[in-house]
Amino acid sequence: MRGRQLTNKYISCINYCYYKLSIRFRVLFAGEYTKNYICTINHTNLFPGMKIKFPFIFFLLISAFWLSSCSSPLLAWNPDPVSDSSTVTITCNAEKGNQGLLNFEGPVYVHVGLITDSSRSANEWRYVRFKWGSADPEAEAKKVRKNRWSYTISNIRRFFGVKGNEKISGIAILFRAGNCFDTDCSVLRNENKSDMVIPVTHN
Repeated sequence: MRGRQLTNKYISCINYCYYKLSIRFRVLFAGEYTKNYICTINHTNLFPGMKIKFPFIFFLLISAFWLSSCSSPLLAWNPDPVSDSSTVTITCNAEKGNQGLLNFEGPVYVHVGLITDSSRSANEWRYVRFKWGSADPEAEAKKVRKNRWSYTISNIRRFFGVKGNEKISGIAILFRAGNCFDTDCSVLRNENKSDMVIPVTHN
């Protein structure tokens, strides 16, 4: 009984918030946004005996999409976690970090290497695959959409040519413009301009 009371209070709160939002939404649409245009759906499977207003469900879906966009990280990778023999796809978000590639329209390339137990510090790259600033076709990232690029590494240990007895702790990666030199290069980094590193586990 108490659980049903709490659920009823929750639904009442949702409907109250919806009512407030519907008033605000009137300025966004040319037509009148009144209760006459609001249909209801009886959710007998999810909430027996309860009715939830359809436009509010639509608003929740749109809000979820907006939140997912806002919460998209600087780097995302699949699979997660990454093992040293994984084939991993790394996706960057130029709207985060130092925004070095924000609204960049040209081809984007990666500068990529490893942090291993042979690195003299947590920031020392080893096994760097491509020359800095080059436009090597093998280093070109795939454009996913505006401000998003991805790069796939097939079998990390084999891709970098790392011996079996050397432990890999991270993939160091930067997304950058091509045909650039030294500091005269558009580069996506962490917000504090440090290198981006993806942690790697061991099989």
